[in-house]
Amino acid sequence: MSSLGSLGQGTFQEPVISEREFRFREVEQRALDLSHRLSEITGTAPVQLIDRNQSFEPVRYRSSAQSSFDALPGPLQNPEPLLLPEEEKEEAEPESIVFASQVNRVVPTSQQRKGDYFIMPMFGLAFSGKTKWEDDVDTFTLNGDFGNTLGVEIGRRWDNWVASVMVSYQYLDFEDISYVDSLLDDQNRLESNEESYSISASLGYAIPITERFSHNGGLGVGLAWRRNFIQRSTYIDIPGDSYWRADPATLLSSLVFTYELSLGFEYLFVNNFSGYFGYRVMGLSSNKSFEGAFQHLIEFGVGANF
Repeated sequence: MSSLGSLGQGTFQEPVISEREFRFREVEQRALDLSHRLSEITGTAPVQLIDRNQSFEPVRYRSSAQSSFDALPGPLQNPEPLLLPEEEKEEAEPESIVFASQVNRVVPTSQQRKGDYFIMPMFGLAFSGKTKWEDDVDTFTLNGDFGNTLGVEIGRRWDNWVASVMVSYQYLDFEDISYVDSLLDDQNRLESNEESYSISASLGYAIPITERFSHNGGLGVGLAWRRNFIQRSTYIDIPGDSYWRADPATLLSSLVFTYELSLGFEYLFVNNFSGYFGYRVMGLSSNKSFEGAFQHLIEFGVGANF
């Protein structure tokens, strides 16, 4: 019997519980103690918990808090099915294709480089082709000579588009004509010139070539006050004296319609100033006995941008 008793005593072990169960028992015991104290003060029966055959003697818990937490039941994990090598290749995500966009150079527009508005004073040379004048008897063909032009242009830019209004003045001479009067057999000379004050509106487009250099062109229409001057002189040859006698001058003027085409180049010196060189051809409708004419203008300008 002694051997069995010693065997039984040798195999007895202290109860082992988790830390969570141990803490819960401590809280439960404190609640019971508090209930007994309140019953003694108030004279009421203490709170009784469900009977259980568990000892509140100190027990040792099995492991640390982290091990106890890990021992808690968690969500069920469905094991992933094993894939064969061929299935792994099929299930593999295809490589993504990346399209790379490369922009080598973006040329800024005229508006970005120069600004929204500009004003451009200009001057230059003017010359004309042939035009005809008809008097009461004959029709004369006048050959254009050189003259000059002055003007100022004010405009607005939208990207590379340009809208502008130009006011200008043109003056040019015609070559003198010498002829013999068929009736009086007199030698005559005809002098003439032409002036025009014009205002026109145009729409153009600028093509940037470099950051500072650009080419532009435009079309425009407008009105002009055209004035033609004619002076006829007769050569007088008498014994002992000879001279040219000027007849009364003829001055013809009227409001005429104009249309024009311009081509030119512009260079940006600094952000606020630019230079211009270009060609403009302007057509004018007839002025009474003067037929319509074309004026060719070579223009230079220095303007401000803002």
